[in-house]
Amino acid sequence: METKKFYQKWYFKTILFVILSITLVLALSKKEEKDYYDELHNSLNLYNKTFKQLIVNYVDRIKPEKLAEVSLDEILDGLDPYTTLLTRKEKEPVEMLSKGKYGGIGVRITMRNDTVTAIAPMDGGPAIRAGILPGDQILKVDTVETHGMSLSEVSETIRGKVSTEVNITIRRPGLEGTTVYTLTRAKIDVPKISYHGMLNDQVGFVRLTGFSRGAAQKFAEVLKDMSNNNPEFNSLVLDLRSNPGGLLSEALRIAEMFIPPGDTLLFTKGRTKQSNRVIYAKSPPMVNPKVKLAVLIDGGSASASEIVSGVLQDYDRGMIIGNRSFGKGLVQRVQKLDDDHSLKITNAKYYVPSGRCVQKPEFIDNPDLIFEEDEEDTVFYTKNGRKVIGGGGIEPDIEVEREDLQQYRYSAFLISKNIFYNFAIKYKTENDGLPDYSEIDEDIMQEFRQYLDKQNLNYEYKNEEKLKKIEKKLADMEEFENLEKPFEKVYNIYSQMRSEEYEKNKEIIKRRLKGEFATLKGGTEARVESTLEYDKVLNKALEVLQNEDDYLNILGYADK
Repeated sequence: METKKFYQKWYFKTILFVILSITLVLALSKKEEKDYYDELHNSLNLYNKTFKQLIVNYVDRIKPEKLAEVSLDEILDGLDPYTTLLTRKEKEPVEMLSKGKYGGIGVRITMRNDTVTAIAPMDGGPAIRAGILPGDQILKVDTVETHGMSLSEVSETIRGKVSTEVNITIRRPGLEGTTVYTLTRAKIDVPKISYHGMLNDQVGFVRLTGFSRGAAQKFAEVLKDMSNNNPEFNSLVLDLRSNPGGLLSEALRIAEMFIPPGDTLLFTKGRTKQSNRVIYAKSPPMVNPKVKLAVLIDGGSASASEIVSGVLQDYDRGMIIGNRSFGKGLVQRVQKLDDDHSLKITNAKYYVPSGRCVQKPEFIDNPDLIFEEDEEDTVFYTKNGRKVIGGGGIEPDIEVEREDLQQYRYSAFLISKNIFYNFAIKYKTENDGLPDYSEIDEDIMQEFRQYLDKQNLNYEYKNEEKLKKIEKKLADMEEFENLEKPFEKVYNIYSQMRSEEYEKNKEIIKRRLKGEFATLKGGTEARVESTLEYDKVLNKALEVLQNEDDYLNILGYADK
């Protein structure tokens, strides 16, 4: 009887849903109305009949809400990676941008080709201190494999009580094997600007780490201070690397600080009237047009970062330097469904002024897609007639070659074991303080080397691991029971290679020590400052900013 009452109640809701769906269909254009209505009607009928049969006839009593959630999750898997059903717990990440705080390891994640991937580790968080990079693939959280999990499930698994440890298994594209990072969970404050200052008398530098509420106001305050207190200020470097985005309103306010009123900042296109918008600059630019501008981006620059860099590039207002950005150009809105569920739905695409959509079409390769994707143009032109390429992310005007990650495999191993942080703590305790990060001399390097030798680290090469497995199998075989140390000569070579790894990685080791010393002494701002001297992308920006002709040529002003 109870089952019958439940079914009647559910059937009434289903009928209501069908009526609402029919109303929606009637709003479509008359040309496609009938065919689309027939297809929708048949599809909803199929879903409702299946649901009914499962609830009434399945051998065990099914949880209706759980069945609905599971089936809807499966349906949404056929759409883009950002359209998801949010339960009460899963609403927390959406609220993070407004609140500015959350617990965890400090990394934004996304889904790329069914693999959980880091977009950007946040300045000051455990992830960035451990050396996790944009593009790193998260395969496990402790012993839990992430394959098949939703992003919200992975986030929930990573989070935990502050000061507890979590093991993250990472696969880094370009490197063989995997690495396990042991991170200590912390209360994460989402920063707006992690560092700002004058690089010299003329060039200002701002590292904007997110577009949370208040980011534009903070940015404006920093610019005003630079302009008022530095008479020779004539250039700005805006660092958007590893900036995963945030609030659209904050991004537009920042872009507006460089663009004349009346110019288009952004337009969106979707299927509904409300999704189609054109947004114009309204206020006079805050930054003097004569101030030269360089914007730094990388694969961790996403969404709002791509809007700002795309607008500035399209109007030839500043040069873009670094590596192609992430490629997220889809607009989401959160629609409340009931007290416990919301639907985060992609309802439009972003287009920067030239007409480019920055969305990377990776998810289009999904064979289970249930929508028809419109083809997008790939070639566009800036205000000065420079050719820019669409089809995913913002392509920099000057690309700076990435460092070869393979050569730093050993130092990455040390980072994953918290060796640099642990040594810095030990040094600080034993010496009652720390020197300035610029004073990492040979004595400190030698002390670190001795510390390293005492750690009994099990650093092995991939083929060495295979040899040990083969050797173990041979030892269990009767034919080889008297064969001792069959690969001894090979192991000796690997041992020699290990002893050489320190020297090969010495420069990057010194950088990591500088970073840890700086962080313990002066926090996140000091850490960022400690990296500036060997920042290849920043140094390239400075080189061009200091050469007026090169700067104008890059932006297409040579013949104007």
